[in-house]
Amino acid sequence: MRCSSTRRNMPALSCGGALLVGLAIAAPARAADIAVKPLTKAPSVAVSSWTGFYAGLGLGFRSTAADLTTTSVLEDGVPRDISDAVVSQPFDGPGLRVNPYAGFNWQVAPSWVLGVEGDLGFGRQTTILQGFRASPRAGSSTFLVDSLALEAGWDASLRGRAGYLLTPATLVYVTGGLAWQQFDVTSVCVGATCNNALPAVVSNSAIKTGWTLGGGLETALWGNWLLRADYRYADFGTTPFAIARTRSGAGPTLTVDNFDTSLRTHTASVGLAYKFGAPVTGGGSHPLQAQAAMLPSWTGAYLGLGLGARATRTDLTATSETIGGSAFDLAKRANNRPLDNTAFRASPYAGYLWQLAPQWTAGVEGDVGFADRTTLREGFTSIHLADSQAPGESLSIRSRWDASLRARAGYLVNPHTMLYATAGAAWQNFELTSTCTSRNCSGFFALSSPIINSSTTKMGWTLGGGLEAVVWGNWLARAEYRYADYGSAGFTVARSSGRPEFDPSVNTYDVAMRTHLATFAMTYRFQ
Repeated sequence: MRCSSTRRNMPALSCGGALLVGLAIAAPARAADIAVKPLTKAPSVAVSSWTGFYAGLGLGFRSTAADLTTTSVLEDGVPRDISDAVVSQPFDGPGLRVNPYAGFNWQVAPSWVLGVEGDLGFGRQTTILQGFRASPRAGSSTFLVDSLALEAGWDASLRGRAGYLLTPATLVYVTGGLAWQQFDVTSVCVGATCNNALPAVVSNSAIKTGWTLGGGLETALWGNWLLRADYRYADFGTTPFAIARTRSGAGPTLTVDNFDTSLRTHTASVGLAYKFGAPVTGGGSHPLQAQAAMLPSWTGAYLGLGLGARATRTDLTATSETIGGSAFDLAKRANNRPLDNTAFRASPYAGYLWQLAPQWTAGVEGDVGFADRTTLREGFTSIHLADSQAPGESLSIRSRWDASLRARAGYLVNPHTMLYATAGAAWQNFELTSTCTSRNCSGFFALSSPIINSSTTKMGWTLGGGLEAVVWGNWLARAEYRYADYGSAGFTVARSSGRPEFDPSVNTYDVAMRTHLATFAMTYRFQ
């Protein structure tokens, strides 16, 4: 299967979801193969009883992918020509999310579970473009007091669930249904270039209905307690908004910016639920559970492949700017630009695990993550050029491969299910590109070189954890979340000018980067 990664597709859904669906389909067939083989000296183990009501609480992150695109601008009712303007800006960003959830399961066969579930997510994630006055077409005033912001608030869903029992205590499932997302778009325009336009603050709010699809891994811990790791993608389509302001004096008195807001989200969470009534396991036997219970040890080397999502939080800050040797005062200027994104990620990994005691493990692991995503901020090359808001002026960050070398410490909830924490060193490769090909750049300011690239690989730290369960034989399934922080990296962009008063033009930037990684994976353990 070939997996592509574009901004408007469903990166983690198309591949991460495929892994879960494939696991759910392949496991029954493999279970049948195992069942026909004689199992000698297998201990009596439990079968599951998943039927019943449950309620739980999840904690994780929600990454928002939004685009604001100007569709028209009216001045006193007359349309303006926007064909040669920057009309779109991304408003992406990850944030923490807490989600209570509840549902009901029916165990319809020894290895199959169906159910319904609803959840409510609480998390306020805001992406602010400082210096922007209205819609993307209005561009930047470059003043810190002006801004255009998108804030994603609460979300909710009502979904069906279908799962396959890898063992009586471990369920892999897919889930899909309706979803709702609340969000606000707010414009603040009080700077000198706003010309006393009123109202200074314009806010639009909406609750959008969309669809969601995903999956997860859930296991019984003890008694009636269930632990899960879950990923979902949601698409809420496009919502039209308008920002209208009036002003006195010369020129148009009423300006209306119309724009569309498209919104998608990626959510990853770890949840703990309580099942009411009988606990999950009872008496009897189960071929997969019997084989898992016979495994002599978790000690050994292993290889695996993970599929999932990487949500990158990137802040670009202009730290200095000189033009013709004179410093440009940035004290009251909008010198920060968010360049966040979410990308599909594939991650081969390898490691070694030691079972130190009946319920404790320790190990080492390394992985390499392959993801390639660029966030482009058009109409912005430097502070003194930003108010021109011209196509051909942009800054972008391209996030590419990442890697880590980590320690692992695990606790065996039962012989075939492990909870673990992991931490260590991490590396992230990324590239900054400054483009200055507009008429202002090549004409009035006479700047060259038009395109400047600079890349670096930053070392940082990573911390997270996961759930791993035996599927069959030496095969294991895992769900994992990790956070990584790479600090900041400095970049310098220098251009010469054909005009002495602008020569040279030098900009310095700090780029701070953090990532959230959500992964589903299959592992083969050598024994």
